[in-house]
Amino acid sequence: MSPYGTPKEIARQMTNHCIAMRLRQLNRMVTRLYDESLRPLGFTVNQLNILATIVSRGPIPPGQLGQMLGMEKSTVSRTIDRMHKHGWIDIGPGKDKRSQLLKATPLGRQLLLTAAPVWQDLQANVLDSTAENSGLLAAFGLATPKEDSQTEHLDDFYSDEFADDFYR
Repeated sequence: MSPYGTPKEIARQMTNHCIAMRLRQLNRMVTRLYDESLRPLGFTVNQLNILATIVSRGPIPPGQLGQMLGMEKSTVSRTIDRMHKHGWIDIGPGKDKRSQLLKATPLGRQLLLTAAPVWQDLQANVLDSTAENSGLLAAFGLATPKEDSQTEHLDDFYSDEFADDFYR
């Protein structure tokens, strides 16, 4: 017999206490909530995150975008192709013949403006323990972020230090 218990006991411990499993559940729940709310606008939370990053960072190479968002190259490629076909982003030449730069189009910027109130409501709803979803983050024991005035330093999230750390 294993010092960790029987296979059934180990499985129960893993399904009841696995941090990775809980985070994946939370990710799927939150993604579903955002995607359902953004569906009438014709895009997903993944596309919204990409569009917001492109708008906030200016013209950006796809590889850097993927590093910043912790996305696989193939996912970035597929998603930016779809977004380009919708007319939300332009894919232009980069510093050399092999590189590209992504830039939001006027239509993409307008879509971001249209999505802003939906996103604001979602942010408040996900964190609100009295909302219909019963505070998803609170249910998983995660704290709510501090007020915007206290979190200005969060722009550091997009520093190369954090992006490089993800790929080490």
